Amino acid sequence: MKWLEETQMLTKSQNFFPAEKHVTLDNGLRVHLLPRPDFHQVVGMVTVDYGARDRLFMNHGQLVSQPAGVAHFVEHRLFAQPDYDAFSRLSELGANANAFTTQTRTSYYVSTAVGNQAALQELLTFTQEPYFDLETVQREQDIITQEIDMYEDDINSRLYRLILTRLYPGDPLGQDIAGTATSVHQITPEQLHLAFSAFYQPDNMDVVITGSFDEQEMLALVKNSPAGQRAATKSVVKLIPELEPVITTPLEVSLNVVRNKVVLGQRWEIDFNKLSRRDILRVTIIGSLAIDLIFGEFSPAYMDWYNDGLIDDNFSAEFDAERNFAYLTIAAETADPELVIAEVSKMLTDLPAQVNQLKDSFHLVKNDALSRLINKLNQLEEIAIRFEGQTFDEATLQDEIAILQALTVNDMMTVLTETTVSSVASVIARSDMSELC
Repeated sequence: MKWLEETQMLTKSQNFFPAEKHVTLDNGLRVHLLPRPDFHQVVGMVTVDYGARDRLFMNHGQLVSQPAGVAHFVEHRLFAQPDYDAFSRLSELGANANAFTTQTRTSYYVSTAVGNQAALQELLTFTQEPYFDLETVQREQDIITQEIDMYEDDINSRLYRLILTRLYPGDPLGQDIAGTATSVHQITPEQLHLAFSAFYQPDNMDVVITGSFDEQEMLALVKNSPAGQRAATKSVVKLIPELEPVITTPLEVSLNVVRNKVVLGQRWEIDFNKLSRRDILRVTIIGSLAIDLIFGEFSPAYMDWYNDGLIDDNFSAEFDAERNFAYLTIAAETADPELVIAEVSKMLTDLPAQVNQLKDSFHLVKNDALSRLINKLNQLEEIAIRFEGQTFDEATLQDEIAILQALTVNDMMTVLTETTVSSVASVIARSDMSELC
């Protein structure tokens, strides 16, 4: 059985590292201790199962719809406390701090020396105590608007958002995680407080600690912190937007490019309600392996297109999956975008057949992916940040490695055959046409 093979692989990896501990506190907070005793560093992370896409939800029986960018706005302002700035305090404590927002999660993390309990205590404090006053919120609106403008000036970022609007028309996925200049200026302190009280609840949070530490002392620190002591309240019900069909008509835009750029995308229609979260992780890993096999630097297609001058080394292929969505994107700079669209679309239309033709290269691609994952074990921040919380049922980097090790080419063929994929969407950026977007 597949789960048995993965368990055996995980057991082998645990021969090199102490066992990871997962504990749920009385208030619902999930704590994950990932010991790495050979390091002289500790990384702590608080992750909330709440992101930019979670704009529509039921709160105490009431339907709530918030402006784009609220999750990202909360992330920015949560460091600000009534009489101090948590980011500055962490720096004074000798810790490096950062935070990020994705479509389905918000994470705050600190990296510090072994034994710096004060920095971890601060992380577990400011993430539980919001302070959103009108004056600072208004200042933050201008700061975030500047950030949005910066991303608008980034051609690759703009094209990425455009392909998502074709893959997920009308869905928040097609908007910048930070929102728009208009939506950001619609955000009020009351909306920020509502989002915090709705989603920043203990049973909607995960705390990850990795590095060198005493497990009992660290667990006690978390239990006695504001994160561990907050009273549990009922979390809201997140509503999943109903998906519209993919827009397959190529979108052409004029941007400041020297060479034409083309981006293609394909939506994977995974049944997130039917599959277990670990199975969804397996599908995600298989999706990444499949596009490495078909479009990687040593694939026949890549080499032919490169040698013919159709693409250059800016060609890239990525697979992304978060809570309730999965898709792949392919980007290239080319003199003939229509030909790239035709060639790539032809291959994406029948992925199982393409993989079957290249199955002799499966182990080479798999081992390459394994080496990249294993290398991440040397980086504590990577170990923490790759933790997706409840998206993949608390899977850690060790679990990812175990799943990948157990995969066979037959597993890949089965998943690709059973998975429904959408038609291909595409966006072309040219420098010789009037602005269309």
